[in-house]
Amino acid sequence: MKIFNRKIKREHIKEFEANLIKLLGEDIPNLERASQILNIYSYGFSKEPQAIIIVRSSSEDNYPEIKKNHNNSFKLTGISVWNCKTKHYQPIKLKYQNDVLTQIEIENPEYFHKTFDLNQIQKSAIKLEHLKMENPDQKIAEKALKTLTKEQLKLLELDYAFEIELDEKLFYTILDMEDGNYVAVDQKGKIYRLNHDHEERVKLIANKPTDFFEIYNGQKSELEKIMYE
Repeated sequence: MKIFNRKIKREHIKEFEANLIKLLGEDIPNLERASQILNIYSYGFSKEPQAIIIVRSSSEDNYPEIKKNHNNSFKLTGISVWNCKTKHYQPIKLKYQNDVLTQIEIENPEYFHKTFDLNQIQKSAIKLEHLKMENPDQKIAEKALKTLTKEQLKLLELDYAFEIELDEKLFYTILDMEDGNYVAVDQKGKIYRLNHDHEERVKLIANKPTDFFEIYNGQKSELEKIMYE
């Protein structure tokens, strides 16, 4: 029987990630929550470099939290795993995106769980090499807001911009009201308030970006009445 030669399974990857979270909790506290909302959807293997590639997925409800609190991408070194064949701890390279494990670089990745004891992990000098993450929704929002000054743009939350589709129209968030509602712009530069609990979920509040700054000066409290009109 070839049962002992089976390739790595999703359960092995989840077990390894859970052990990493326990080990790295004090160093990178965001990992646990990110793993709860970004599930392992599928996985595969690459040849250059030799690695396990992990694909993640999440519900649309979690997307705002991911964009706001888990917008980190980095390579991680300083982790070693017990090699059952050589009988010593071997350093491995890991890659994270949105604070979740997406790549384990190691030789013979299909049999990672056979070569290594996934429960025996050590950390030494943890080093994070941060990677730049492109946000295509942010680019669209910035283009729609091109008439604004740099000072005005700084008063918006464009780093966390994401696309929302309502009534078959696309909007790009520019302010999170932190109650599930948003201020957003469309591709023509018109500004809307989006209120998921309101009978009129989408309402135009400014025909152009500069008009919006006649009612907004950087304090979200200035917009509370507008959000519920």
